[in-house]
Amino acid sequence: MTVRRLRICFVDYVLEPDKPGRSGLSDIVWDIASELVELGHEAHIVASYQTTDYPDDRVIVHNFKAPPMGYRNVAGNAWLLKRASDIVKRVQPDVVHAPEYVSTALFSVYGVEQPLVVTVPGNIYERIENGNGYEWYYTQFLKWAAKTSAKRCASVIAISKEMKTWWEKTGSAPERTPRIPLGVNVDRFHYVSDARAKLGIPQDVLFLLYVGRFSVEKGLRDLLDALMAVKSQLDPSRVRVTLIGKGRLERDLTDCIEREGLGGVVELRPWVDQEELKLWYSAADALLLPSHSEGFSRTIPEAMICGTPVIGTRITGTEDHVSDGVNGHLVPPKSAEELARVITNVLGEPESLLNMREAALSYARLHLSWPGIVERIVEEVYIPMVTSPSATSDVSRRAQSRKESSE
Repeated sequence: MTVRRLRICFVDYVLEPDKPGRSGLSDIVWDIASELVELGHEAHIVASYQTTDYPDDRVIVHNFKAPPMGYRNVAGNAWLLKRASDIVKRVQPDVVHAPEYVSTALFSVYGVEQPLVVTVPGNIYERIENGNGYEWYYTQFLKWAAKTSAKRCASVIAISKEMKTWWEKTGSAPERTPRIPLGVNVDRFHYVSDARAKLGIPQDVLFLLYVGRFSVEKGLRDLLDALMAVKSQLDPSRVRVTLIGKGRLERDLTDCIEREGLGGVVELRPWVDQEELKLWYSAADALLLPSHSEGFSRTIPEAMICGTPVIGTRITGTEDHVSDGVNGHLVPPKSAEELARVITNVLGEPESLLNMREAALSYARLHLSWPGIVERIVEEVYIPMVTSPSATSDVSRRAQSRKESSE
């Protein structure tokens, strides 16, 4: 039970500045903020937007100009977050919540005294182990940010079992590392009954969909290898595979599709707007997620809430929510052979995926919608944090420590 109205402040800068709530990690920020307002709390967002067209006018926005060096570099990030930290100090929230760990690391350095909470979509050390694509200097910066956030955040919310393990290895105490997944906005994503008609996809076609970055850790080469293994069964009039996204592998994937003669079945499409994305999920017989590693792909709840089962790999983040044979299929990561076997099975029995649609939808409604997720964050994270007898003394102790170190 909430003892009082909470004031929660978010920082939002990993996005396209003219698309708050609709790009980058901004939808996480706005979805949580809107649900907090719905629950009777006060939500603030500190950001450098290039628009005043906000998703929810009940949320208090503190907008400031972008740094002269821009968003997309370490110097720009540091400048931007310094400005954001100054605003946070004036707002004086009960809790500061960020959707990534660079913000919380720099806020701790910039002297933000309020409890810091981070919902972490990933971990740089996990990326290094499974195929890091960042430049060397940025990798070192992220290592520092991860270690700093793990040590100084009052709570590191892990979105999967594997992320909880990685963040505890990085330095976050187990009791400060609750496991709460990301949610899905049920107004933005839902089943659309005439989606195939709107997209021009025949009803009798087996339609498999991938949504995400075209990068090594996503396992897309495994997917193409699996499709090549069953190419003789891929009648273009009966099967369609669409890969929606963008990334470094785009040229490689395009060349492979052309070289192997898969062009009649497999197509690459650029990113689509979230409003359109629900049509693709609703039209698909299954979402393909052949990742080698994943914190927790947001495509899972987005697809499931549209009634679409998931064919994914046995990695945490996916196997946390996909039950093999119930609301999807699971195969070992990096196994094109096993993925080909599942594709063969669904080609032979497409109705098996149809029978999983209700299970996928029910699971998402019960476990992965934002209203329930935000209630968990409030009850399991915010309230214990602000009502703990040590909360006030911790803030005072940190302030005194910084004062003494500066003298």
